[in-house]
Amino acid sequence: MDCLEDLDSETIERLGQQGGFLLTTYRAELANNPASRATESSRSNLIAFGHTIKQIYGNAVARDVANISQRKSPTNIADKHRIDSPMGSAYRQR
Repeated sequence: MDCLEDLDSETIERLGQQGGFLLTTYRAELANNPASRATESSRSNLIAFGHTIKQIYGNAVARDVANISQRKSPTNIADKHRIDSPMGSAYRQR
């Protein structure tokens, strides 16, 4: 399985919601205190999610889920530390 179309819509929606939740949590923790343990934990959870999706479904699905997660996560969190999503780094081909 190497594309999002191979998954059923329920799975796609669930993965997008989970990724969006993790990304929102990370952004909120980062905005609150970039050096905190909570921020580190949120980032680790987000990266682990990305690696898991990549291992189970493949690179293409992982990229598609990352894109859906970005859309599911609100971007209006005040973040003075503008960075790329750590989720994106988990999906890059190595």
